[in-house]
Amino acid sequence: MNEELQAGKFGILENQNEQASFCQQANQENCTENDCQADHDCRADSVANGSDDNRENHDGCDLQTANVSSGSVSRRAFVGGLGAAAAVAAASLIGCAPQSSGSATGANSATNGGASTGGTGTAATTGTSGASGTPSFLVAPKAPTNISETLDCDVLVIGLGLAGVAALREAAEAGKNVIGVEKQPERGWVSMAGDFGVVDCQIQKDLGIKWASKADIVNQLQKDMTYRTNPALLNYWYDHSGADFDWFLEGASYEVLPSTAANKTTENPNYIRPKCFPALEGYDWREEYYPYFHGTVTTNPNMDWACINCLDIAEAAGAKTYYGTSAELLITDSSGAVTGAYVRNADDKVTQINAKAVVLSCGDYGNNQEMRDYYVPWANEFACFYTQMDSKGKPADTGDGHLMGIWAGGQMELGPHAPMTHHMGGALGVDAFLQLNMEGKRFMNEDIPGQNIADQLSRQPGGTSWQIFDSKWPEQLLSQPTGHGYVNYFVPDDKIADYETVLAGFGLGYTTKAMVEDGVTCKADTLDELAAKMSLPADVVKAEIARYNELCAKGSDDDFGKDSRRLYPVVEPPYYACFFGNAGMLVLMGGLKTDLDLHVLDADGASIKGLYAAGNTAGGRFLVEYPVTVAGISLGSALCFGRLAGKNAAAEA
Repeated sequence: MNEELQAGKFGILENQNEQASFCQQANQENCTENDCQADHDCRADSVANGSDDNRENHDGCDLQTANVSSGSVSRRAFVGGLGAAAAVAAASLIGCAPQSSGSATGANSATNGGASTGGTGTAATTGTSGASGTPSFLVAPKAPTNISETLDCDVLVIGLGLAGVAALREAAEAGKNVIGVEKQPERGWVSMAGDFGVVDCQIQKDLGIKWASKADIVNQLQKDMTYRTNPALLNYWYDHSGADFDWFLEGASYEVLPSTAANKTTENPNYIRPKCFPALEGYDWREEYYPYFHGTVTTNPNMDWACINCLDIAEAAGAKTYYGTSAELLITDSSGAVTGAYVRNADDKVTQINAKAVVLSCGDYGNNQEMRDYYVPWANEFACFYTQMDSKGKPADTGDGHLMGIWAGGQMELGPHAPMTHHMGGALGVDAFLQLNMEGKRFMNEDIPGQNIADQLSRQPGGTSWQIFDSKWPEQLLSQPTGHGYVNYFVPDDKIADYETVLAGFGLGYTTKAMVEDGVTCKADTLDELAAKMSLPADVVKAEIARYNELCAKGSDDDFGKDSRRLYPVVEPPYYACFFGNAGMLVLMGGLKTDLDLHVLDADGASIKGLYAAGNTAGGRFLVEYPVTVAGISLGSALCFGRLAGKNAAAEA
């Protein structure tokens, strides 16, 4: 890393992860001196989502406001594999329905060999209901009768996203006869994702990356999620994820960059970059309102090559995979044990797959509107944003695994479920600069991560805001928070050549003057002009900025309690404003109850023989609020628990 940057003379734009560059499509143009036309609603136009059980980029990125200039979207707005527009957000439903228990009885018709199908599921929450008092999606369909083929295996993995591929490989390497099915025509993981929150993998050890203690990290994660999640699962992730990542990469070819800002030195397109490393000089997570734990590593240009490597190993070990094939219903015997599943391919050919153990790794339920209305109505303001489709051209991630598990007697975990909706900000990410809402009023302590910014925007008029800063921003970056979504390093023009790789990426924490000038929404020489371009009342804007400047001079935020290290007055023109649109939803975290072996649990808390869940189909990992304390923990834990599910399923088979 350049010595001047190491010494902290400049400042980093950690606006968004390189792999998951999701940008909100807003009908908004860059403001000119005479005009600033913006569609402040910023909700997108069509439903599109994927079926990966792990969609974080990074741990996940939001749907950013797209800056449009001369009819083309700027590089900062749209980069790296962005597909269709985000879904239309449904009308926001206020409140969280209380949870209760109600039964949902599945089909019980006899099938081949005297097995029963479906089973009995129990609803874990209240919500919209049918005439019987039970939501229609909780009632199991009847077993198909037009069986075209029967296959037998030891372990059946349903859903070949990251967790599913890990389960498939682990079971195959254990010497079992393994079958994997995926409803998408080719693969189930989201290519844009890449951040892996894993602890003490060999790459991290080689680079000198040291995580905080398990007690510190797990306790902070629990606090972030109001202690609703299972700490034993988080402990397992901490203890095993590093070794699991080493296993995941076995045999793959890639380059390792020694720091976030390091340039590539080989022609290998696959490389791994540590995230926010070395840590910002003087950063101490213990002093932060929302701490960030350094250590995450990122697969570049995305996680495709690593997942393909893992899948290739699984298939070489004998695993058979079927794409364009959707599982519809689990098969259970008279004791309630799961003994296989019915699957249907794109030609509507139904196959019965008999198995001694089944792993459900089918992703989340973000594209099932009925389930969303039932479990997380407060998240309906957030549009799903993934473009993967199944073999029939319909959005994936429709809660198939959750429903099949419930129909077989499993239980959905108690909520509140946690939408991954963290905002990634604008030209200067989610740095703690002044924020004004659509009435021109300051409304929060700005020293919070993007996930929590999205929460606060939900309370504001239009669900949007403006981030305000002045011309002294380059020297103010180093004192900003660090981590996922933040900006800390400014690269001056004469140093740009030294940062070719990182600057060629998107939102990796390093920015230049040109990048910021291109990325801001409005720029003005006076506050009156800036207010006009933001379409906000000038008298209110000036009064709010005057009050904020007064607090900055005092060194104490008496209004909202922001850290005094991040109190910078807006006094030196030109002035800048970045429009913060609605955050998009990457994943709906909330899944089936499992034990520590990842067996799905029934209404009595007993494990269902032969049935496991992993990835976003399984519960216990994330509730209430998706944490950004550890970037990439979604991918890291999906890999870890996918492998564990495969191991335990193989042992039972």
